[in-house]
Amino acid sequence: MKAIALGNVHALYQRLRPEITIIGTGGDSNGRDVFEMVLCGASMVQVASALAAKGSGIFTKLNQELSEIMKLKGYQTIEEFKGQLRHL
Repeated sequence: MKAIALGNVHALYQRLRPEITIIGTGGDSNGRDVFEMVLCGASMVQVASALAAKGSGIFTKLNQELSEIMKLKGYQTIEEFKGQLRHL
């Protein structure tokens, strides 16, 4: 499900006007998932199943994991990598 969601987010990001907000949904349960959704073009990420399973503490976990990934990759802001997926 996650692969399909990532593909759909990226396809929409490439085709829609920049002012249209894309919400990534499907299979998001950790910071890496959030990073990948934003990389594909999502402005927001839905984490409904993870919230139901793990409670509101999931937001702290996701934020912490995303921050670690960003630091590792040298990003200061989300805008630096939003929609920057590269095709091989």
